[in-house]
Amino acid sequence: MDRTTIDMAPTRRWPAVLLSVVVAASLVLAGGGVRAGKPKEPPQPKDPSRVGVIIALGFGHEQEARASHRMVQRVGAAVQMYREGRAKYILFCGGYTSGHVAEAEVMKILAMAMGVPERAILLENGSISTVQNARNAERIVQKKRFRSALLVTHRNHMNRAYKEFRKVKGLRSVHRHPADDWVLEPQQDNLDQELPPAAPIQAVVVHGRSEPVDFLGDTVTLDRTQASLARTMALIYQRGFTSMPYHVWHSAVSVGHVTRAEIIGIAASAFGLPSKVLELGASRRFAPGKLGLFETCKARGWTRVLAVLPREREEEVELMEQQYLENGIVATVILAASPPGKQ
Repeated sequence: MDRTTIDMAPTRRWPAVLLSVVVAASLVLAGGGVRAGKPKEPPQPKDPSRVGVIIALGFGHEQEARASHRMVQRVGAAVQMYREGRAKYILFCGGYTSGHVAEAEVMKILAMAMGVPERAILLENGSISTVQNARNAERIVQKKRFRSALLVTHRNHMNRAYKEFRKVKGLRSVHRHPADDWVLEPQQDNLDQELPPAAPIQAVVVHGRSEPVDFLGDTVTLDRTQASLARTMALIYQRGFTSMPYHVWHSAVSVGHVTRAEIIGIAASAFGLPSKVLELGASRRFAPGKLGLFETCKARGWTRVLAVLPREREEEVELMEQQYLENGIVATVILAASPPGKQ
């Protein structure tokens, strides 16, 4: 064998030997102190199936004391999360951006109409911007010691809102839930009275209680009678009464900054009545309106109406039909549907 060949053989083996040494050393080090210095994976967020509070942001009013479609969507999405047990509380944010009813107050009425108990609802009604939503919500978050939140708004607002709510002191995590895909399902129809043909009817007139009610100061709430009337309005609309106004008439009360007619009208949006068909009786705080019910009908030119009474006024059906007739108006008077499920 040539000497050159013998001498060259080890030379060709050196790269493989060096590579083996390097690999072995790496394996030894990997099992020792090098692992401690390795960059840590960012912590994965906890399962957002349960949070401290659901926070739903308001949407501006299209009209005074009316709920816009997008506001109903945000409330509906928040209520859906509440029903799934994601949190024990819903915090509605939004102040007096238009008129005398705050966005958060409108949202509370909608949520109660959808079945959320009043004890589960928190209000932040002093803000007029997303930044103020977060700043004002911070006080409630800290007072209630919430550590996590599910933020509900629309996609085109979510990034800006999320950025602000991530700054809220006390919240360790904020999860996002867009409201865009929420759709209101039609109400189960349990109207137990026959309705007249829709064609000759010029208006649907909804009567509240015959006496002042709800002596609760400035508290905005929704009772069972109001929820029943609101739901009945939506059921009538579902039946094809879509081309006439829905006029809510309620006696004046001397307390609160929201009239009972407004509460019923707002709640009706939670059941699917479009706000564009809604008219609210003229009764305002402390005094009735300038026109009475029948004067209002005459001023509108209504000679045929469908009137709805609360179920507790059943004994007044014939009397009410007679009163309408005496004022030159043909009225079919029915009772409201059974109330929604227990609040």
